[in-house]
Order: sequence, then C-alpha cells, then structure tokens
Amino acid sequence: MRLPSPHDSGALAVLASNAVAPVGVLLLGWSPSVLFGVFVAEVAAVLFWTCVKIPFAAKRPNNAMDEDNRLLGPLQEKRGSLSIPGPFPPFYPRNVPVLLVTVFLLAPLELITAFMVFGLIDPVVTEATAGRILLGGLGVFVGRGVETGAQYFVKEGYRDHSARSVLLSPFKLLVAIAVLLAVAGPLLGSVESGVLAVTVVAAGKLLYDLRTLQVEHDEDKRGAFYRLYGSEETEIEPVPVAVPEGEPTHRVRPGRVSAIADAVYRSIRYTLSSGVLWCYAVAVAMAVFGAVSWTLACLALAGVFAAVRATTRYLTYGTVEYRCYDDVLVVYDEVLGEPQARLERDAITDVTVSSDAVDRLFGTETVQFDTDVETGPDVQLTVPEPEEVNEDDANANHPQVVPHVDDAETIIETLGVGRRRRLTSSGDD
Repeated sequence: MRLPSPHDSGALAVLASNAVAPVGVLLLGWSPSVLFGVFVAEVAAVLFWTCVKIPFAAKRPNNAMDEDNRLLGPLQEKRGSLSIPGPFPPFYPRNVPVLLVTVFLLAPLELITAFMVFGLIDPVVTEATAGRILLGGLGVFVGRGVETGAQYFVKEGYRDHSARSVLLSPFKLLVAIAVLLAVAGPLLGSVESGVLAVTVVAAGKLLYDLRTLQVEHDEDKRGAFYRLYGSEETEIEPVPVAVPEGEPTHRVRPGRVSAIADAVYRSIRYTLSSGVLWCYAVAVAMAVFGAVSWTLACLALAGVFAAVRATTRYLTYGTVEYRCYDDVLVVYDEVLGEPQARLERDAITDVTVSSDAVDRLFGTETVQFDTDVETGPDVQLTVPEPEEVNEDDANANHPQVVPHVDDAETIIETLGVGRRRRLTSSGDD
C-alpha cells in the first residue's frame, strides 16, 4: 500500500489540521487539555462535514431501511435526483432519511460520547483554554472543509458513496480518539503539561489519519470496520429502471386533492397505530396533572411525526404517474423525472381492487398488483465482500399499488390481467 501523494490537496488539508493542536502545545504553550479539546472539536467538525456530504451521495445504501418503515422507508426508496443552484452536484431525496437520523440522533449521541470521554481525563478548562480550543477547532474545521471540498466535490468522490457509507468516517474517528484519550489520560498524572501524553496523542492521531488516507487509496478495504459496517465499495451502484420504447398506451395518476387527503388520512392512522401513540398517552397524563406545557409538547411531537409521515406518503403516491404499456406498468415520478419501478404482466400473480376511506370519499378505487417476489431485506451480521455486492434491483417485479384512481378497470384491461377479487376496505400500506 502506498501513502497518498503530497500533491493531494485533500490529504494535505487533513495533515495540516492534525498539526494545529500539537503546534499549539509545543510552540504556543497550550496545555494538553487544549490538545484533547481540539480533538473533540474535530469530531464535531467531521460530523458537520459529514452532514454536508450526505445529501449528494450517489450510490444506494447496501442495508437500507426496512420497506415496512412507514415513516422514512418510502423516501429512501426514491430514485433520481434534483439539480440545485451553484457548484454542487445533484441532491438525492433518498438520502434525506439518513440525514435526519444523523442530525437528530447519531450526531448528538456521538458528541455527547466525545465530551464524556474528554471528561474522563479531568481536564482543566479556563477561559484562556476555552479560547484556544475554539481557535484550534476553527483550524481543524477549515482543514476538514478543504478536504471535503477537494476529495468529495471537486474530485467527485460523492459518486462512490452512499449516504450510509459517508457515516463511516465519524464513527471511526470517535473510536480512535476515545482510545487515544484512554491511553494518554493516565499519563498526565498530576502534571497537566505532560509531554509524553501530548506526544502519544498527537502521534497516534497522526498515524490514524495517515492510515485512513492510505486505506482510501488502496483497493483492499476490508479491515475490521469495513467488514462490520462496509465502505463505499460495498454500496450499490444505481441503475435506471428500464422503460419500453414508444408512448404508453394509458397514463393515470391520483388526483391532487385525493392524494393530499390520502396523505393526511395515512398520517393520522400512523400516529394511532405506531409508537407515536405514546405521545398521545403522555399528553393525556400531563393534561390530567395540569402540565399544559408538557401536554402541548407531546402533541407537537406527535404532529411532527404525522407531518413526516404525510410528506413521505404524498411523495410516494402523489407525485407519480402510472404509465401502462402493453405488458408493463411503469411508475414514473414527475418531480424527479425518473422512473421508480416497473412491473411486467407475466409476473403478476393477483389483482386486488379495494376502496378505503379516501376512495369512498372521492368515488375512486385502489388497485394492488401482487407478485411472488420477496421484498424483505437480507439480514447479515457483516456486509458482503465488494465482489459479492447485490446489484440494484431496479427492474425487479415488486408488488405495486395504484391508489385512488377513477379508471381501475382500464388499467387492468390495458395490462391484460384479470381481477381476482374485490374488497370494500383496505389497511394501511
């Protein structure tokens, strides 16, 4: 394995950010507490730039959310991207779920863990120390930003990543810093400016970053982290959904009003049939005890979940057009300008026409085409070898639902399949 080229601007930026704290300690008289504080600040900087990277990752995640996840699963299944102004690459809506989980769950947990580890060495933080930590943290932030711009955007590293593989970097960094602090902390003893502790941490951190850069330039990326979590090489290269030549025989899409009503209806059902129900239970309990603020907070939290569910439901069915060819049904997203799925006539095993509350309100019907294709994700303890990664199942014949349409019979007849049974109501999803 070879070291990264000295002409690599991203590598130079990372190495420069590593020099900030040691130089401050050795030349400017900073205490080791500043050194350790800057490393914690680096965790925050890496998390920030990770959040910047996630929306633009072009690959699909190898271990996606379960498709039964009604809250965010439908959005992660979306194909296609949106162009945004400026020098940035396309933005992929399917990365939003990972971004939300990172911002509101993973990043706070990682920062709390980093500060807890920092506290284990019993640092002495004065006003001067805090200022130096901020100064060093700014240098690290800039260095990581230059590395992100050079490697991820200018050199189009986003093409090699999924939103999930981007998260590997902050996880590895946190583990590395935790180990270094655990080793160096006892070396300080009663003398905070212990040179040995500074040397151990600075050298260890530098070796870690050099090793990370070296691995990124090597074809063999199957260390412990990569075997358990995966890397960009184990993520799925997206392929387009194949669309028949010529114009479709028939086009249909749910009405705008019925699609909005459907989204609201499904969001209410979601809050009443999932863990969100606890928000209502706690709100009632708080109301009984007269805690108005807590009651409103619980109801607001339930409202947030309902709004997210309504949004993902609408983006799943309200923005798509169903294009019927002679023997293929293509689901086309008009906002993303990208086909989402296809279903061949010969793969259909059953056809169900049903009516839920929204259908009965608007006088429409919902058609469900069933197949014998398994839709559940494979469960594995570790990710596969890069050469064993499953290909994108863009053209698999998964079951499809065409909701709230006026001409269900036309769709069925166009595809040349017969209706098997008719229901008067249907469950959620």
